[in-house]
Amino acid sequence: MLSLTGYRLVLWNSDTDMRLSFNGLSGIVVNEMKEDPFQYGTLYAFFNHRRTQVKILGWDGDGFGIFYKRLSRGTFGTPVYNSETKMMVLEKKDLLLILEGVEVRFRKRYERSGRYHKS
Repeated sequence: MLSLTGYRLVLWNSDTDMRLSFNGLSGIVVNEMKEDPFQYGTLYAFFNHRRTQVKILGWDGDGFGIFYKRLSRGTFGTPVYNSETKMMVLEKKDLLLILEGVEVRFRKRYERSGRYHKS
């Protein structure tokens, strides 16, 4: 599996043509996200319309790398986001949950009840 430790993770919220490769994906980063794709330490995630495929683009100092995953069944989860926002920065745990197929929008952190909480 892909190690996401130490990276800034950016999710493109619009549908992406999975035929795009290095040049096409970095073009989205420059023209649509208004970011520098050559920025070391940032990974950009792109999903297709059906959310069955993901490509993650990153610069490693001397070239681009792409991680590509296609699900055999099911779909990737969708985080909660403002539909007017085309991109968002994710935390590592949220992207890992999405890649594992967990529906992030329904994930909820539960508080401990008072009777089990130590004072």
